[in-house]
Amino acid sequence: MINQEEKLRGYLSTFLNSHKEATALQLKISLIEEDLRNDSLIMTILSSLIDALEVNGQAFCLKNDDIFIIYNSNLNDNFIKAILIRIWIHFSNDPQTSKAEQILERRYKLPFEMDILKHEISRIGNGPSRTTHEKKERKKFVAPLVYDKHEKLFTPEMLARVSKALQNTDFSNMIRRQSVCIILDEAYPQPLFEEVFVSIADLGESILPGVSLTATPWLFQDLTETLDKRVLSSVSRHDDGAFTHAFSLNLNISTILSEDFRDFDNNIRSNMRNTIVLELQPIDIFSDLQSYLMARDYAQNLGYKICIDGVTLNTLKFIDRERLAADYLKLMWSSDLPYALQEDTELTDCLLNIGANRAILCRIDDEEALKVAKKYNITLFQGRYVQHLIAKNPRNRRVGTTLLRKY
Repeated sequence: MINQEEKLRGYLSTFLNSHKEATALQLKISLIEEDLRNDSLIMTILSSLIDALEVNGQAFCLKNDDIFIIYNSNLNDNFIKAILIRIWIHFSNDPQTSKAEQILERRYKLPFEMDILKHEISRIGNGPSRTTHEKKERKKFVAPLVYDKHEKLFTPEMLARVSKALQNTDFSNMIRRQSVCIILDEAYPQPLFEEVFVSIADLGESILPGVSLTATPWLFQDLTETLDKRVLSSVSRHDDGAFTHAFSLNLNISTILSEDFRDFDNNIRSNMRNTIVLELQPIDIFSDLQSYLMARDYAQNLGYKICIDGVTLNTLKFIDRERLAADYLKLMWSSDLPYALQEDTELTDCLLNIGANRAILCRIDDEEALKVAKKYNITLFQGRYVQHLIAKNPRNRRVGTTLLRKY
């Protein structure tokens, strides 16, 4: 349980005596689904805020998990917006985060709204905490969910075993293929490239049967970094025989900045670089924007393209492809997407602003997704239904390849 109410009151008293102007920003984390927040995560967010604000502000967390950020005019709106994106991405499974600015954020102009701010702090201080009898008390540490009750958790000892096994694993029997296609009007899909991916499920079953590799996120992150190296080595040697045309790699940012990527780049023919796309996850991007900018500039200067992968209905508003200077954005289809677009004009604008031929709608399992997407000028698609359409047209041929991790 975190409660810095007295520290916040003392900070405000000192500030009031300085006669300076500032902004207080309340992040209503208390409104986030309780299962998505715990003390460890809140402390991580608070620590990152303090580091980012440096001498220009301070952050405090009250007993209901709401965070108050006090910052001066030295910090511009874009800087604060970047901070907020990093915070809300942690809670992207809560649908409220898609409207965070309207629902989860409240600003106070100081000193003009000091009394209103103090009243809000008092209201929280006099209210119930999240560990009262009315709410189920949350443990300091919550074990990650296992997707199947018969599966075991991924442990550090297992990580060491898997990392060692990966050095000599034959990926050829774990390779799966799925095309990314251009679909215009009623025409047959035109294959643009073929996604060739390593199935994490098959990899786990081969190396550690009965263990969920993805159920322990921080260990899985380490595993993906090891897998990145193995994949880069495999692709540069053309082990699968399919990496001689356009393809993409789903990598960690740290991998792009590593010696392993430099070795990969040295082994790639120079005329191939502009056909290769590097796909990055949002959580990786916003956990360290500076590293992303370095990796993006480094890769694009060499000729590679950048795609932001794994974007969902709940995270689309936080991700501006153009401002991040990425070449593509991959949006995951969900049955909730049509209704959300119909009811939320801001979300619709975000989708349209991705740009023509820049958005890839993936996980297409039926015709409905295609019909909805065409209303928003999406031309690039991927999924089982797209594979079905390709199968109906035997004239299609493979024109390129993609290698991605599938979780």
